[in-house]
Amino acid sequence: MRWKIAWVLSLALLLFTGCIGVYNGLTEWGEGDTLLQQSVTVSVFVYGVSGLITAYGLFRRRAWSVWTAIVWMIGATYAPGVAVMAYAGEDAILGSAIAASVSSGLIALGVVWTTKAMSRDQPRTLSET
Repeated sequence: MRWKIAWVLSLALLLFTGCIGVYNGLTEWGEGDTLLQQSVTVSVFVYGVSGLITAYGLFRRRAWSVWTAIVWMIGATYAPGVAVMAYAGEDAILGSAIAASVSSGLIALGVVWTTKAMSRDQPRTLSET
């Protein structure tokens, strides 16, 4: 039962961030004034596309979805911390950027872990599902 809950939560998170990431990546394309701001937009688009691809792979329990989940994790970890530094200007606090990236990274790591566990080739026992 616990893996089923993790699977559903991971799918929901991947679909949500995927849709929001693609939408924001497309609508904000070219709006960044600095290279750092533009890198945030690229990262958001990357985690959007890879999130949707990973959601499909996780739903189908495909082994390749672990790799797309890792790409999603990198984008989802990079964007929040760099956005704090890129858009806050003089008011940016490094601790806030680190906290944003670390917390996003921990959540993303849980999704990658769930993707790995749910896409393995070994048969599951009833107690594991």
